[in-house]
Amino acid sequence: MLWVLRGGLLLLLLLAFLDPRWPLRGRVVYLLDFSPSAREGVFALAGSLPRDGVYLAFAERVVRLPTPTARRLDLGEGTDLRAAFREAERLRPARVVLVSDGLFPPLAPPFPLDVLPVSPKPHVAVRLVPPPYPLYGETVGVGVVLEAPVPTEARLRVEGPGGLLVRSLRVAGRRVLTYTFPLTGEARVLAVAEGVWGRSQAEARLAPADRGKALVLGDPALARYLEAQGFAVEEGPFRLPLEADLVAVGLGVLDLPEGAPEALRDFLRQGGGLLFTATPRGLFLGGWDRALPEDLPLKPLGRKGAALVLVLDVSGSMEGEKLSLAVAGALELVRSAAPEDYLGVVLFSSGHRVLFPPRPMTAQAKKEAESLLLSVRAGGGTVLGGAFREAVRLLQGVPAERKGVLVLTDGLISDPQGPILDLAGASGLEVSALALGEDADAAFLEALARRGGGRFYRAASPRELPRLFLKEGQEVFQGGSLEGRFPLQAAPHPLVQGQAFPPLALLLPARAEPWAEVLLKSGERAVLALGERGEGRVAALATDLSRSWREWEGAAAFLGGLARYLMGGRRALALQAYPEGEGVRVVALGGWESPLLLAGGEEVPLVPAGPGRYEAWTRAEGVLLDGKRRLPLSLPLPGEWTPRDGEAVLRAMAEGSGGRLLRPGESPPPPVAALPLRPYLLALALLLFLLERVLEARVSPGTLPRPLGK
Repeated sequence: MLWVLRGGLLLLLLLAFLDPRWPLRGRVVYLLDFSPSAREGVFALAGSLPRDGVYLAFAERVVRLPTPTARRLDLGEGTDLRAAFREAERLRPARVVLVSDGLFPPLAPPFPLDVLPVSPKPHVAVRLVPPPYPLYGETVGVGVVLEAPVPTEARLRVEGPGGLLVRSLRVAGRRVLTYTFPLTGEARVLAVAEGVWGRSQAEARLAPADRGKALVLGDPALARYLEAQGFAVEEGPFRLPLEADLVAVGLGVLDLPEGAPEALRDFLRQGGGLLFTATPRGLFLGGWDRALPEDLPLKPLGRKGAALVLVLDVSGSMEGEKLSLAVAGALELVRSAAPEDYLGVVLFSSGHRVLFPPRPMTAQAKKEAESLLLSVRAGGGTVLGGAFREAVRLLQGVPAERKGVLVLTDGLISDPQGPILDLAGASGLEVSALALGEDADAAFLEALARRGGGRFYRAASPRELPRLFLKEGQEVFQGGSLEGRFPLQAAPHPLVQGQAFPPLALLLPARAEPWAEVLLKSGERAVLALGERGEGRVAALATDLSRSWREWEGAAAFLGGLARYLMGGRRALALQAYPEGEGVRVVALGGWESPLLLAGGEEVPLVPAGPGRYEAWTRAEGVLLDGKRRLPLSLPLPGEWTPRDGEAVLRAMAEGSGGRLLRPGESPPPPVAALPLRPYLLALALLLFLLERVLEARVSPGTLPRPLGK
C-alpha cells in the first residue's frame, strides 16, 4: 500500500514539474466606440454581436453595458481610447474586440486586439480660428475650418462685421475659408454649417490687440489718412531710437539731423517699415535717391545729368581735422551723384593739380574717386587763380546742361581777386563758394558766389562740411516734377486689387529698381514701388498726397493697408499652424524677442528656424508669451471629426498587437483560456504525502506480528 502511495506521489510531482494546462473558453471584452462620429455605426452593428461577451462603451468616459444593444449618449463628445484600454485590462480578457470608426491617433494596445471597423457618421464640423494679434483698423481674416470624415454636402453661413457669407459646398477632408473685415472695435463672428446630417456651429470674438505706431515726417496729409485708419501717429521730431513700426518720410535729407539716413537704413534692415512720399521736400526732391541709393525702390526717370567740379584748398592751414572733414564732405558729393552726373576735383595750394577730371559717376568711377580723395595731403600756400581757371576749362567739354564749380578754402588767397571774379561772371557756370573757419576771406568768397550766380556757405567748424557739401550736391544734382492729369494702372497685387485709383495731379517721373515690385504706374513711369531690404519693407510713392487723391474716398483705406504691409516686417506677429502627425507645428514670423509657448501646462520653447522665424510642435492650444505680449492661440488640432483613414488606423493597431481586422458579420475566433494544473497537482501530491505519513504511523515495527517458534 505504501509503495503505491509513494509511486502516485512521485507521478504527481513529475506532472507538476511539467506544468500542464487545461483548455477553457476565455472571456471576450468588446469595446464599443460611442463617440459622436462612431456611435450610429456601432448602434447599427450591435444586434449582430454575440451575447456572451463583456461589453464596455466609451467616449470621454467608460461604462459597462448589460447587453451589446444598450445605448448611452451621455459619455461625452470626445474619444479617450486609453481609458477604455485600461478598463478592459482590469477584466483580464482572453481577447478584446474594438468596434470603432478609427478617427483617433493610433494607440498600442496592451493585449491582442481584434478590430471591427464601422463607417463614421456623415458630418461637417466647423470652427473659427481668429488672428492672434489683430491691429486696430486692420483688415483681418478669421479662418473658417470645415472638417468631414467622409465627403459631405453642407450649407455654410458666416455672419459678422464683413456681412453675410453663404455658400453651398462639398467638404471632403479639411477645407478652410477666410472671412475678412476691417477691425475697428470688438467683433463677433458666427459660423453655422447645416446639412442632412444636422447642424454644427462655432463662434469667435475678437478685439484689437494694439494700434500701429507711425512716425510721419513732413507729410500732414498722410498723417491724417493714417489717423483715420486707427494708427497712433506722431508727427516728429526725428529722434533716436526710432520707437515706431513705420516711419513715413516727406522731408529732405538735410531737413533731418545728422546721421538720420544711417539710422533709417538700420531701422529698415532690422525689420522696420519705411515709406517715402513726394512732398515738395521729399523723395528725389529731398535727395533720398542719393542718401539711400541701395534702399530706395524708385529712382528718377529721365533726369538730365549735371556737372560739378570741386576746387579744394589743400594748403598747409588745412592739415589735420579740416582736411579730413573736407575730404569726408567731398566723399558725400561722390556718393550723392547719380551715374548720369559728372564730378571732378581740382586741388590747389601753392600750385594746382587735377585729382580727377569730371567723369560720369558710375559705380567704378565712384570707387576710383573715393580712393583718390583718401590719398590727398595738405601743404603749401593758397593760390586759387590757376585752379579756378582749370576747373572752368575742364567743364567746357562736358555734355551736361547744368554745370557748376564749388570753391572751398579756409584762408586768404594770395593771388589777385579781380581776374577770378571776372572769370566767374563770364564763364556761364554756376559758381558757389564755401568759407571754412574765421580766417577764410568770407567777403571775397561771397562776392565770388554772387558773381557766379551760385550759393555762399559759411562753416564755423569743419564738422559742418559734410552736410554743406551734401546740400550743394542736392542743389546741383536735382530733378523736377510734372503737373497735370496722370491716369494710373494697377498691377495684380493684393494691396491694389479691387481699387479704383483716380488720376494724379502731380508726378515725379520715376523708374523702379530691379529688386522692387511696381504696384502702380502711369504709362512707363513707376508711381508706387515696394520691396524688402534686410528684414524690413520699404516703399516709395512718387506723388504729393496733399495734391493727389484729396477727393478719393478710398485713399485712407488704401494707404492704411499699405502702411500695415510695410510695418509687417517689424510688427509681424504672424502665426501659422500646420497639422503634423498628431499635433500642430506652430510657426511664428516677425520681430519676436524670446517667444515661449505655454501649452497643456508645459513650457514649449520656440526654436529659431531662420531670420524672424520661430517654430514649435504642440499637442494642445495655449498662450504665446513674448515680453509683455500674451497671445492666446487657437490651433487646428486634430478633433473628433478630423479626417483620417480610420480603417488603416485600426488595421495597424490590430496587426501590431497580434490581432485581426474583422468584417461585419465575422466573429472573432473562440478564445482559449488555459487553466494551469500545477497548483491542483501540488495540492493532490501534498494529500498523498500526508496520507502516507499517517499509514506509516499506524504500521510501526512494535505492532507487527511475531514469527512462529519465537
